[in-house]
Amino acid sequence: MTNISGPLIQAKNTSKKPGSLMQKANPKTDNPLFVGSVEKAFSVLQAFGQHKKSLSLKEISEITGIGKSAAQRFCYTLVELGFLERDDSSRRMRPAARLLGLSHSYLASNPISSIAAPYLLQARENSGEAVNLGIPMDQDVIYIARLASTNSHIAHPIVGGRAPMFCTSSGRAYLSTLSQDEISDLLDGSDLTPITRHTIIDKQEILRKIDDVLNKGYAMANQECIVGELTIAAPILGPDHKGIGSVNICVTRPAWTMESVEEKLAPIVCQTAHNITLALSN
Repeated sequence: MTNISGPLIQAKNTSKKPGSLMQKANPKTDNPLFVGSVEKAFSVLQAFGQHKKSLSLKEISEITGIGKSAAQRFCYTLVELGFLERDDSSRRMRPAARLLGLSHSYLASNPISSIAAPYLLQARENSGEAVNLGIPMDQDVIYIARLASTNSHIAHPIVGGRAPMFCTSSGRAYLSTLSQDEISDLLDGSDLTPITRHTIIDKQEILRKIDDVLNKGYAMANQECIVGELTIAAPILGPDHKGIGSVNICVTRPAWTMESVEEKLAPIVCQTAHNITLALSN
């Protein structure tokens, strides 16, 4: 079987609340079992978003909200443990290869990754276009499997990329499996700032897009995250018939239009999601 997994790399935090990563987290800190120092260590690792290849100690302190002295100790420890690397000349730090072991453990233990693999490959073969498997993470969708288009010379997309649910076909497809209250709460906690001039940020219009999934079986997005990119997605249900993610196909203009995407790719993406759902139930 072709290996479609890769490193999980966190993108920017899309929480609506301002402040540091520590402030954005919402753990049950009143529980005596909760270890605050572990939270701080992971906040240091989470500071490295997909657009931040390296960070200085000062930047890490500012992003996490941890004092510079404490941040230095956490960074030193993570470097010694092999989860961060420090450039000897610039003193800037970046994620180290040992983090891949954590992502591999997740992908190896989550059945959706291996079960979905042959169906994603078939969808890519049938469409010739990029196919992605996404699951929810906070207010985002995170892609745990990505297959590049056979018609593109673009480098293979990185597994672990994140995008807001409210403006992606993957996110809307997953949201369609939730209750109205759950959808409303998630949108209220999302940063509805437009990413492109095509991004829909009106909550009522977003809700209508999500409702459309219940009628059509799939969601669509027109250049809402990346100019020129058109996407279509269908929800995946787990063994308990609750939404656990979605599969999407991405194409680009001008080779494709929204009409041609709907006509040619809707049957493929819906069948793929249906097949994965059935496979997970067995």
